[in-house]
Parts: sequence; C-alpha cells; structure tokens
Amino acid sequence: MIKAKNKQWGKGVYGIVSFFVACAVCTCFLNTAAAAERDHKLVVLKSDYTAISPDPLKVKQGTTIIWINEGNEPCSIIFKTKIGIACTNPVNFYADLFGHYETGQILPGATASICFLRKGTYQYEVKRMFGEEKPVEKTIPATVIVE
Repeated sequence: MIKAKNKQWGKGVYGIVSFFVACAVCTCFLNTAAAAERDHKLVVLKSDYTAISPDPLKVKQGTTIIWINEGNEPCSIIFKTKIGIACTNPVNFYADLFGHYETGQILPGATASICFLRKGTYQYEVKRMFGEEKPVEKTIPATVIVE
C-alpha cells in the first residue's frame, strides 16, 4: 500500500516538474521575442547616387531596421548576404527558400523593415531607377553590421 502511494506521488511530481520546465522555456522564448522587438533603427534612402544614411549601420542583435524611401522614385532592396530567419514578419521583404531577402518596389514615402536574429555583416544593395524619358538603374551597395 505504501509503495503504490509513492509511485502515484512520483508521477505527480514528475508532471509538476515537467509543467514548470515547459513554462520556463515558453517564458524565455517570449522574453527573447519581446526583447528583439524593442530596438529600432531608421535608414533613410534619399534620391541621389550615394544616399543611404547611415552606411554602414551598426545595430545590436534583435534590432528591427526600418528603411524609408525619401526619394522621388521607387527603389528596392536586395540582401546579398543570407539573413536566414527574421525575428518577426518582415514588412515589404520577401525571402526565398534559402533565407535571402529582398523587397518589391518601395514607393516614395513608403517603408520596409526586417529584424536581425544573428550576428554578422550583411551586404545589401538599393536599386533605384533615375530619369523619366530614358530611365537608368543605379545600384548603391550598403552594409548592416549586427553585433
């Protein structure tokens, strides 16, 4: 009789410990996700040949970077370096199966944003069409450094 009660008590303790471990893991994940969304940095895309400010941009791990197109023409951003998984749903960015991100056209006054989970140096290009009669595409390289 005593052995049967000890077995039941052991199962109850195991269940309670499992519950608390699961809660701790979930809390840790949620705190990490919340912390990842706290920091934001703004990158301004102006309408000239070298107008990405700031470049290079240094940010902390988990920072969301927001690009705003202050130019008169649409532009697009293409990451040459693999980003992998982003913190939250990127805005106006699309990923391929391998974790490379790019945007569609970012209209004047519009934004695009993405959050960086991994440390590293990320190379990207901003492409912009200049001119109305005979548009010329210009590519401006830039860098994000995640520390």
